Amino acid sequence: MEKITLCYFVVGDKLTRARGENIKLFLVDAGLEHEYVRVSSFKDNWPAMKDQLVKDGYYASTLPYIKTGDKIWGRTLPVLRYLSAKLGYKYHGSNEEENYLLDVVSDVTNDWFENMKNAFFGDEEKKKHHFEVQTPSWLTKFENYYSDCKEGPYVLGNKITYADFLVYHLIDDDGARDLLDDYPNLKLFAEAFEERPNIKKYLASFQ
Repeated sequence: MEKITLCYFVVGDKLTRARGENIKLFLVDAGLEHEYVRVSSFKDNWPAMKDQLVKDGYYASTLPYIKTGDKIWGRTLPVLRYLSAKLGYKYHGSNEEENYLLDVVSDVTNDWFENMKNAFFGDEEKKKHHFEVQTPSWLTKFENYYSDCKEGPYVLGNKITYADFLVYHLIDDDGARDLLDDYPNLKLFAEAFEERPNIKKYLASFQ
């Protein structure tokens, strides 16, 4: 593939926060050459950038997006599916039923993200309620998905898929990595994900 440019905001004080990191993790795992361009000021930089994206034919005009050559590909989940397709559907399932499950799991991660985002921009009471009540509820839901497959740590067993990147990043983004002792299948998944060679090296760069 051509060199990829990934573009996303810097959200808060954590470089890996929010949607761009899903694609970053995928690019790292797949060993795809890429550059990560960060938009540091939503107020100052984004309005003009958004107008230019529309002029360039990217009508969704949202981040994250990737650019290859002069073509822009946007929206997190479609980008992950597109990249997997370009790699011979390497990160898809092997049949319609597996791909349906990946669709469902990915769709539910979007619900979790929106819930987390509302808490992130809420007051302290809302943040507290989210972490104490809503986060465990989401973890339980995904624990069930990951418990259905007994053949390996990922949602489809031994094969990692694009949906796994979404789930792992949400666990991390929601500050729930240290809660996984109560969710053995998610813990097994997170540990396996973190031991993938390219991912392990990337995560170590933050230590």
